Amino acid sequence: MNAVTYLALGDSITEGLGASGPETHFVSRLFRHLQSTPQCRLRNMGISGLTSVELYGLMQTPAMKKLLPRVSHITITTGGCDFIEWYEAGMSLTGLPRTMRQVCRHVQSILERTRQDNPSAVIQMMGFYMPPPAYELGYSLAARVLQSMNKSYQKICSKYGVQLVNPYKTFLHRTDYFADEVHPNQKGYDKLARLFIQHCPQHCPPKHPVRNNKEAALAKEISDDLSPLR
Repeated sequence: MNAVTYLALGDSITEGLGASGPETHFVSRLFRHLQSTPQCRLRNMGISGLTSVELYGLMQTPAMKKLLPRVSHITITTGGCDFIEWYEAGMSLTGLPRTMRQVCRHVQSILERTRQDNPSAVIQMMGFYMPPPAYELGYSLAARVLQSMNKSYQKICSKYGVQLVNPYKTFLHRTDYFADEVHPNQKGYDKLARLFIQHCPQHCPPKHPVRNNKEAALAKEISDDLSPLR
């Protein structure tokens, strides 16, 4: 079987904040599902607090442009931090539509860039779930916004041959799936892992396998690119 090279991109959900450990959040569990040989590789580029525009900026770095064509599977979590910034800035109702448009524009740019660099990889993009504070601060508005965003994500994903993993119904009214106001706990990550695995083929042959001697150099380049964002 061909070796899988799995690249996980995104924010604190990709990083695994709230999970019991690094081996139990959805990225690690999905990798174990994909893994077919000891040569399979995982690169987790999750960064807490990373917004959609920052992720798009990361996609433009020379090291990422080298890595993207060499991977066989990509997952992306982004957009949540943009809404956290809106929330922390005072939840302006006039600013909400602007945030929604900006996130969708950035996501389209991210997927377009990814498909240009790698037309054949399996790409999975995570949608939005309802965070616990929304039940007290404005459930009706939050439901409309998040479902609208998931529909927009689906439209963008369909354009670029990307699978949308939509956790909205799974997490609805399940505050027991959360470690804090926004991050899943282990039970929540278990649910996310099942959703990603459910929509994913078991093995994804890479277009350009990453050679071990090149992998270390690429990892260092990407680490240097990421350092200002951490």
